[in-house]
Amino acid sequence: MNKFAEIKTLLKRKEVIEHYLGSPQKRTYTGIWYKSPFRKEKTASFYVSEKGIHDFGSSEHYDIISFVAKYFNTDNYKALKILCNDFGLSLLDEKEDKETIRQLKIKREKEKEKKLRIEKYFNNKIQNICDEIQENEKLIKIFENSTYYETLKILYNKQVKLEIEFEIIQNTRDKEKLYKGE
Repeated sequence: MNKFAEIKTLLKRKEVIEHYLGSPQKRTYTGIWYKSPFRKEKTASFYVSEKGIHDFGSSEHYDIISFVAKYFNTDNYKALKILCNDFGLSLLDEKEDKETIRQLKIKREKEKEKKLRIEKYFNNKIQNICDEIQENEKLIKIFENSTYYETLKILYNKQVKLEIEFEIIQNTRDKEKLYKGE
């Protein structure tokens, strides 16, 4: 039996997936469901059962080695090394390269962090745009039932009111200067 087949018989799919993805979104009597780790989604479409691992969102099917290879963005041999290291198995004849495994995991964490920062940035930008649209919609509602002349008149009156308020403030400052003898 080769090393790839051997590790597939030693480790259960559910055990491997739960190790890397944590608790599932949903459990059924036939398997467990996750949101795909390979894209952003609202509904869990990544299914793990005794028959296999299937991503219904992309129609891809995995075994534990191909899943780990894609999850860590590496080849099948390094995925085998990662599985052996993470589950305490010594199937490899040569010394396992723990530094390579550690680097792959660090890279994966940095990618996750970067993805979250980008997502947060875009969510903030979208929220700002939505706020601005709501504010503009309020202004549009004020003017949508007005004629062009009425709209201009309202805007002119607002400008005049602001100018008067500014003039009052300026006069008040001038009077204060007079009283102080400046």
